[in-house]
Amino acid sequence: MRILLIEDEEILASVLLKSLTKQHYVVDVVQDGQMGWEYTQSTNYDLLLIDVGLPKLDGITLCQRLRSGGCFTPILLMTAKDGSKERIQGLDAGADDYLIKPLDLEELQARIRALIRRGDRPCTPILEVGALRLDPSSCEVTYNNKLLELTAKEYSLLELFLRNPSRVFSRGDIIEHLWTFDDPPQEETVKSHIKYLRQKLKAAGAVDWIENVYGLGYRLNPGAEKGRGAALRLISATLNDQRSVTGEQGAGGQGAGSREQGEKEKLQVVSPQVEEQFQQAMGGLWKQYEGLMVQRLAVLEELAAALSKETLTQELRKSGEREAHKLAGVLGMFEQDNGTLLAREIEQILGKDGDLSVSEKRQLLGLIEGLGNIINLMGQNVDDQTSGAIAPEISTRLILIDPNLQLGSQLQQLVECMGICWQQISNLEDAKNFLQTTSPDLVVLNIDDIGWRKESLALLSDLATRTPPVPVLVLAATDELVERVTFAQYGARGFLVKPVTAAQVWDVSSQILQRTRSLRVNILAVDDDPLILAALRPMLEPWGMRMTGLENPLRFWEVLQSTKPDLLILDVEMPHINGIELCRAVRTDPQWQELPIVFLTAHREMETVQQVFAVGGDDYVIKPVVGAELLARITHRLERSRLLQSLSTKDPLTGLANQFQSNRDLQHLIAQAEKNQQSVCLAILSVTDLHQINIKYGHQAGNQVLQRWSRLFQSAFCSGEVLGYWGNGEFVVGVSGLTKTEVNHRLSEILTTLRQQIFTAFDGDRFQVICNFTVAEYPNDGLTIQSLYQVAARRNIMFG
Repeated sequence: MRILLIEDEEILASVLLKSLTKQHYVVDVVQDGQMGWEYTQSTNYDLLLIDVGLPKLDGITLCQRLRSGGCFTPILLMTAKDGSKERIQGLDAGADDYLIKPLDLEELQARIRALIRRGDRPCTPILEVGALRLDPSSCEVTYNNKLLELTAKEYSLLELFLRNPSRVFSRGDIIEHLWTFDDPPQEETVKSHIKYLRQKLKAAGAVDWIENVYGLGYRLNPGAEKGRGAALRLISATLNDQRSVTGEQGAGGQGAGSREQGEKEKLQVVSPQVEEQFQQAMGGLWKQYEGLMVQRLAVLEELAAALSKETLTQELRKSGEREAHKLAGVLGMFEQDNGTLLAREIEQILGKDGDLSVSEKRQLLGLIEGLGNIINLMGQNVDDQTSGAIAPEISTRLILIDPNLQLGSQLQQLVECMGICWQQISNLEDAKNFLQTTSPDLVVLNIDDIGWRKESLALLSDLATRTPPVPVLVLAATDELVERVTFAQYGARGFLVKPVTAAQVWDVSSQILQRTRSLRVNILAVDDDPLILAALRPMLEPWGMRMTGLENPLRFWEVLQSTKPDLLILDVEMPHINGIELCRAVRTDPQWQELPIVFLTAHREMETVQQVFAVGGDDYVIKPVVGAELLARITHRLERSRLLQSLSTKDPLTGLANQFQSNRDLQHLIAQAEKNQQSVCLAILSVTDLHQINIKYGHQAGNQVLQRWSRLFQSAFCSGEVLGYWGNGEFVVGVSGLTKTEVNHRLSEILTTLRQQIFTAFDGDRFQVICNFTVAEYPNDGLTIQSLYQVAARRNIMFG
């Protein structure tokens, strides 16, 4: 668990650091309130331990600023003033607890444990999974009542997994959570701690409990040795998942968005096809670029021959250093870690100043010989395991799970000229077997006619929680609100009521595909090594990331403008223009200066790392690239970028598009309707008495109403409608392809449900809400959003 200690008294800070570290907490220490604020904005903490009398920014003011900024991390204040006034000020500022100096260290430890345990659900101190028990108060771990001797980092690592059951942590996540800024480890260090913790658990009887999740990282999975059906159990309700590394941000503006994500997040199931695709692609890549690898090795073998003959030139030495650098950057990507180490040693020896010593020459000859053996053996293994061909790119694959063969035939006729293939499966069991090894672009699921409804919903949930998710369009027998809500909760992206035509199914399917593709991450990778670019593709694309590779950095600006990426990957060392210079150019352009940039480098020197961050890089990954780590770092950067975008386009209270964004979406909807000669209905739904509710029951009650309405609307409208919140209790819905009469009928059912909702105020009073809706239709009632809004405002259908 990670704690931020903000204390300006050096002696006390040292005592507290020693005491907390002894209890296996990871502790960052700062001396003033302003620095404490900056730390909370960049790192997740499980607890903040703050002195009141701080320089620059006092503890009370800091606490108020954190709470007003959306930080819900537990705060324990410390003060030398023994007075009720100070305690009241601290608690009113948002502190969770208060201690008077001089501190009793045992009491401090107990209060910290209590605060860290505190969450939305009760939790006892002991964490238990099967026969494995961890006691945070005594820092003891037992398995079958036998004590396990763990190092401090192994203990912290196991506690992290136990407090976040089934959650997946990348190496970068683990580093962020278990190491301080002053003691950053290499990622190989995390791998070593995982390895030793596994060995100790295995020796005690917990075999293979720490699982590698392909492409993501590690998680605790005691069911791995007994089958996937086993479930984790805690001795009581687990800690709040929102406080895990990949969930809630501890402070600042990131809190609200991340908490929302944490509430919705489910364990993502990796498609069984992804790892197989990756291994096949990497084998094919080796065959495709084997000639290039041999050429690089040939330069080193020529260098070895020149060494033996004492004819090594400076030019050949530089060429050898360059080729060893390239090999060090790629061999590990093919699981040849020893090859990477050998190539890196060769590069380091050749890069030294001055002449080579006799022992260095002898060492080089041995290293080059060993590297040659690895490369030649890799080529033989690939010959045995692959056919040498890279699988061709598969066109859009759509699955229809429906016994209606006529519908399947008509759908295929509609898309034959587009290079798209529909595959029909007529029963649920065959569909489940097929989808175990296939991840289609979209599934149309007849929920009622293919088997048991419970199993159909389970399949829907499974597809929605895959990585990447598979969008599902549901065909249902009835158009009831409860049905729409249920299917949306299970992950449906679209909803149609039977009977349906092939044209209707394809129209909604194409809209879902367009929305899904627009959510794909677009990445531009710039590296002069074609093998690196080719290897990045199978790492990223199975996860819904579209990658454009560029070898020639001189074409960078042209390709940047045409691809409009969501994230940029830059190699540090390239001919003509290096990655540092490209990053500097990007950061000076107003259009691109906020673009997330991740660097690739084979150098570990602090000088290179400092350069990367000095020019505006967001992160860096050491070559050879590990897929799981690269994915984790990319995902982390994109989440931060999307959060900023979400803050500018979404209403923070309801989570719906704000007035600016929904107005743009409605304009686009009207433009599409005009093109397709369709009608569009603009509906305005209002909480009529929101102002009175806020006055009588408080704004918290009014917010409760708005949030519940928002969830209901999102469940009811999941077929491509435009949803927005325009403030003052006013929701808007844009629906294309339906008449005003049809929309009125649909909204009447929703308003009936809303009218039946009962809300509870903070003081226990219960109340219901008066609401109304109005509808205007394009083009009959108006041709613009403003004219439709004016018409709708003059119509008033009251419910209450």
